[in-house]
Order: sequence, then structure tokens, then C-alpha cells
Amino acid sequence: MNKQTAIQTILNAGSYFEKQSAGYKSWGKVTVLQIALRTDENEFLISSPTKSITSLTEKDITVLQSDSYIAEIFSKKKKIQAILITKQEYASQIKEEIPPILDDQAQLLGVSVRVAKNEKKILSSLCSRYAAILPNGDSICLGIHIDDAYVAAQLLEKTSKAFVEAKYLGGAKSINRIEAWLMQQFYQLKYSKEAKKNK
Repeated sequence: MNKQTAIQTILNAGSYFEKQSAGYKSWGKVTVLQIALRTDENEFLISSPTKSITSLTEKDITVLQSDSYIAEIFSKKKKIQAILITKQEYASQIKEEIPPILDDQAQLLGVSVRVAKNEKKILSSLCSRYAAILPNGDSICLGIHIDDAYVAAQLLEKTSKAFVEAKYLGGAKSINRIEAWLMQQFYQLKYSKEAKKNK
């Protein structure tokens, strides 16, 4: 998308997330703290970390600094157009890697959900994955479009809730990692074919 479209997408995101969140209420609370988008010029825009998504103005959207870890993620993951930084009720409680415990987790997020121990580990924690827990307890969620990134955030919360609650019952049963990887490959192939069809 061009720069102006990206700005409008960020400005309209608050109301979009609010409408979408109604369908996910039982999964836990997800608050989007920041939005970063790729533009056609291959620069990246990011919203202010100090303003709520619903109160953003154009002045609160800036070009992302090239030395930031978010810019590095965009540079390494060429298909990714949107990155969300979120604060999540259950994901913020996660202190260890979540194995593949849900089918949709394996398909959309990747074989597991990793916790980045520090900022330098964030990129590696997202290798073949679309979400990770950040060192400060926030989360990072990626998508080919902004709506994909938001679905990833909600699915991360659903997965985290299942993992936290299962611990009280003796732990969640993991899907075989090879099966989980195959699920993700099949989903991505199907998704990319659907995306081409809808162009």
C-alpha cells in the first residue's frame, strides 16, 4: 500500500479492532499498543507508543527507524506487511515456550510460540512463526495484512489461555511437532492459493 493508504489504515485501525474484538471476548483481552505497516516505497510507518490506537492523529505516525528490531523483522520477512505490538491478558503470563497444543495455533502461528529473552532474540523467536512473547511481557504479532496480524494476536491469546488453564489440570497435550509443521505448510499453501484467486 502507498504511504497515505498506510496512514489511513493505522488511523482507522482502532475502530476496526473494536468491532472485531466482540467475536473474541471469551479468549481473553487483547490491547493493540502499536501498529507498524510496510509501504510501497519499502519504508515502514509506526504509530506512537505513547498514544492509544483509538486517539491517534496523523502526527502520531512516523517513519520507522532503520535500526529498530521491527525494521529488521520487515527486512527479513518480505511477505509481512503488518506488525502489531500488543498487551494481552493471558499471553503476558507466559514465561516458557508454548508447544503446539491447538490445530489453529499450528496452522496460523507456527509450530510453537517462543518467548524472546531479550531484544536481540526477537527475530530468531519469530523464525517460521507469526507471533512471539517479548521480553517485557508484551507480544508481537505479524501478518501479510493488518487483519491477519490481528487474528494472530487473538489466536495467540486463545493459545495462551488454553496453555495457562491446562497447567492447572496437569498440562496440555502437545501435537506431534512434525504434524504441526505439516499443518502450517498446508495452511500456508492453501492461503497463498486463495490470496492469488482473490486478486
